[in-house]
Amino acid sequence: MNFELFLSRRLTESKLNKSSYAGPIIKICSLAICISIIVIIITLSTGHGLQTTITQNLINTESHLSISSINLENTKQPISINNMVEQKILSIKEVKNVYPIIIKSGIIKYNQKIEGVLLKGVDINYKNQLINNHIIDGKYFTEKNENEILISLDDAKKIKLKTGDSCIVYFLSKSNNIQKRRFSIIGIFDMQNEKFNENYSFVKKETLQKINKWNQNDVTNYEIMLNTFEDTESILKKINKIIDFNLIAKSIKERFSGIFMWIQLFDKNILLICVIMCFICIINMTNTILILIIERLKMIGVLKSFGCSNNSILKIFLYNSFIIAVKSLFIGNIIGISLCLIQDRTQMIKLNPESYFVNYLPIEINYEWILIINILMVIMIQISLIIPFFVIKKLPASNILKIE
Repeated sequence: MNFELFLSRRLTESKLNKSSYAGPIIKICSLAICISIIVIIITLSTGHGLQTTITQNLINTESHLSISSINLENTKQPISINNMVEQKILSIKEVKNVYPIIIKSGIIKYNQKIEGVLLKGVDINYKNQLINNHIIDGKYFTEKNENEILISLDDAKKIKLKTGDSCIVYFLSKSNNIQKRRFSIIGIFDMQNEKFNENYSFVKKETLQKINKWNQNDVTNYEIMLNTFEDTESILKKINKIIDFNLIAKSIKERFSGIFMWIQLFDKNILLICVIMCFICIINMTNTILILIIERLKMIGVLKSFGCSNNSILKIFLYNSFIIAVKSLFIGNIIGISLCLIQDRTQMIKLNPESYFVNYLPIEINYEWILIINILMVIMIQISLIIPFFVIKKLPASNILKIE
């Protein structure tokens, strides 16, 4: 039998720990470790959840890559790529879809109420599954009617529109004349994405081409959806080699660099909180073991007089701290993961979508990272016994046994 482990268990179960000054200190230490791991789990899960959700919302809105004119000052001029170039882009393994897009600003008028809107002219198969999942009233485009429009819930509330209503949309032509077109509200969507809801309404691409007097292949830009977000830069280089010299492909990170820089700040905040919580655990465990040593001076003296080495005595307290840490971490993990799962299922904590691009606090539980954090905390807690070790080492048995 392991002598040090046996003695450590007896010390843990001893009534002295419950009745003496060490009892409350051990409870405080356990509570600190428990709260620390709860805070770390919640921080990791919410931080990564926000990063993933905000990134995905941006991708849903704008796609991974976009091909547009290299001349930013000439945005009103159409661009086009031929079928051969499009097939070359689609032949890239990671490319999922290429969507031709027309963007045109306009003003919706209904019953003397007006609202500015950005119309997104799309093909009938444009992200239809994603948009269909967020249509709260009505349906997606049909092939029969050309002048159909999908509007956001925000715009529908502002102008008091509902499915089936007709509205007038005003456009500014090249010659600065006002054009108008009657559209039928075929559906209302709520993407739970403030950027999407505030900025976009959907119409058919062919409708905007007729209004602009463009050819069949003329568009504003092309959105490219990838299978994954990985290796975006390498795919970007391949596409830029394929397309014409007057066009340029940009990643979503380039187009929204400010948002992605803000998202990256989450990593620093997560790291800072984890370091602080680990530091709290180390301080608490060091103080706890020092108090245990002080209360067990007689026992240490007896053990030394019987020939126990400093390393052997250290192992006793090492096992003791390990038992305290493991019990506290186990309880903390259960509470922390449970709280995250509750939020993930209920979405009871809400956020301001204008600031976070999502109206609830998203959760992404990464069990691998949680396991790594737990292992690191146990290791650091054990390292915290360095100071108590030097205290034990400098205590001669003869002086300890003289203490009354």
